Amino acid sequence: MPNAVVTRTLPRFQGVPLGRPRLFPLLVLIAVLLILSLFVVWSRLQVVHLEYEISSLEGRVREVAQDVQRLRLEAASLRSPARIEQIAQSRIGLRLPTADQVIPIER
Repeated sequence: MPNAVVTRTLPRFQGVPLGRPRLFPLLVLIAVLLILSLFVVWSRLQVVHLEYEISSLEGRVREVAQDVQRLRLEAASLRSPARIEQIAQSRIGLRLPTADQVIPIER
């Protein structure tokens, strides 16, 4: 009897025959769950990374705002008429005009 075929009957549970468990759908489900969980972890890491980046950019914005304020104050001091007059007299050699050098213009 070397070519004999052995047949077995399937067990029954409450009248329903039980078959061999199918692993492929279970493996597909596990793969989908794994992919979804990896996506959730990746997206959370991206959120944390972006929060750090936003925080550093907000700090940079504060620094730039302070620089702008400092430069505005510096520009205002450089535009001071007293400073301009002092530089004109000391560095360029300009002086105030005498009375005979002033020519009034009438309208």
